[in-house]
Amino acid sequence: MTDKLPPPLLALFAPRPPLRYLPPADTAPENRQTARISGVAKYLELVNAPESSYVPTETRVEEIERLRREKKDAHENRLRDGSKAWDPNSDALVKGDPFQTLFVSRLPYDATEQDLDDEFGRYGQIERIRIVRDKKSGKPRGYAFVVFAREKDMRAAYKEMNGVPIKGRKVLVDVERGRTVKSWKPRRLGGGLGGRHYTKAALLRPVGKDLAREREREKDQFREGDRERERFDKDRYRARHGGREWDRDRERDRARERDRDRDRYRDRHDRDRNGDRSRFRR
Repeated sequence: MTDKLPPPLLALFAPRPPLRYLPPADTAPENRQTARISGVAKYLELVNAPESSYVPTETRVEEIERLRREKKDAHENRLRDGSKAWDPNSDALVKGDPFQTLFVSRLPYDATEQDLDDEFGRYGQIERIRIVRDKKSGKPRGYAFVVFAREKDMRAAYKEMNGVPIKGRKVLVDVERGRTVKSWKPRRLGGGLGGRHYTKAALLRPVGKDLAREREREKDQFREGDRERERFDKDRYRARHGGREWDRDRERDRARERDRDRDRYRDRHDRDRNGDRSRFRR
């Protein structure tokens, strides 16, 4: 029957040409030799007697946790040693009555003693101004101490100068606490009055497996909150409807019916307001 088909259709059923033979890239299968396979009995002695100097390889997560612990321990040791050695009265540059001294921070680095004298000198006589500088480089560190001749002048400047811009930057003014507050520590030793600085909270942020567990715990809290809200809705529905159980599908259908009735009422009300009112006339 195929002899009656036209040549174009016969060409569709013609077999494809055979694939071209290509020699294998490596050794021919008939020339290959399989390597001999021996047992593992001779390696059992190494398993039973491991090397004492062998150190197991740590993963990337374990390395991060180890570095975090070492950094945390080093920071705690630095804070502990610095707190023991810190004494504000031992510095020869610290002079003047501490109860007449103001601490000025957030200073621009190009501010000079004359700039501070121009601003703080309006409130009384100033005995001494000291801009703290780095001991190695000599560059200013952004804060200073202003010693007044009278305590009442210091209090007046303390009330008025906080937040006043000096060379375009608002400064923070506070009383000196290093020599007036017991057990006071500077910010570099973990003390101060706040702000963003290096604390234990930054060192104990979860990483690796701890971070995954923390995120999973937050998800569980959200799920528990959703379940609690659903239980609350069911209890409230049961109390309003005489103990009848809450059905999500039934409530959705009833809400749709209420919306449909409200739309019908609005359409009828609009027609009555905008339609012909001649029927109401006598």
